[in-house]
Amino acid sequence: MKKLYLAKIFHKRFYPRSNEFTYPGFFIKFDIDRAEELSSALFGYNKFRAFSFYDRDHGNRDGSSLRDWAVSILKKAGISHYQGRIILQTFPRVFGHVFNPVSFWFCYDDAKGKESEVKAIICEVNNTFGESHNYVLTNKPLENTHYIDKEFHVSPFYDIEGFYRFDFKNQDRVAIDLYFEDKLQLCTFIHGKEVLWSSFELLKLLGKFPFYSFIVLFLIHYQALKLFLKKIQFYSKPEKSNKEVSYEHASKSS
Repeated sequence: MKKLYLAKIFHKRFYPRSNEFTYPGFFIKFDIDRAEELSSALFGYNKFRAFSFYDRDHGNRDGSSLRDWAVSILKKAGISHYQGRIILQTFPRVFGHVFNPVSFWFCYDDAKGKESEVKAIICEVNNTFGESHNYVLTNKPLENTHYIDKEFHVSPFYDIEGFYRFDFKNQDRVAIDLYFEDKLQLCTFIHGKEVLWSSFELLKLLGKFPFYSFIVLFLIHYQALKLFLKKIQFYSKPEKSNKEVSYEHASKSS
């Protein structure tokens, strides 16, 4: 199983000053146990191609088994002896470069991988300092809205406070909102439209986004400059916590 999506990426900040942007992009979804099926003349698995996916870009970041890593994360979230199918949604490398602000690991009840049987979702979040943190949703992930305390530094224009609201009710549209001081501070989503995985579509993407990873990083810093010029409060990066996994508030899920 492998899927290719065109994406619409949206962010809107509300306080203390508004800042909003929408950018196009793309992402892939595939079964991590069948990652070798990604390989083609244009797409490499642990091998350089125009597009590529490397195991070392995720999990333990050392090329070790992604399934073993995911199983260990789920165990820390209270799910033991997990053996189901895992579908990863992420950005691939383009000409050897990638930056993934967040990747989603859809962990199914069994090997069939039906959407109605998602047991947990691992949200693997990365910042521009090379750090990562994992938010794990376990309470009917595709049916409920999920709330998790913010425990990881992402933007220097937000302190580590408040909580996130995750919404996966439509897997092609993942929404993540940030709240603190009883207010919606940030609204974000990534919406995907599936297109045929083919050499033709990959070539079209290559023509449209030849420097995709650099564009993502440039736009992150460009938006940061806009916030700086708007005199939004700046928060220095704190020392990273040793905590690797965060869980949802069962009392708030509905």
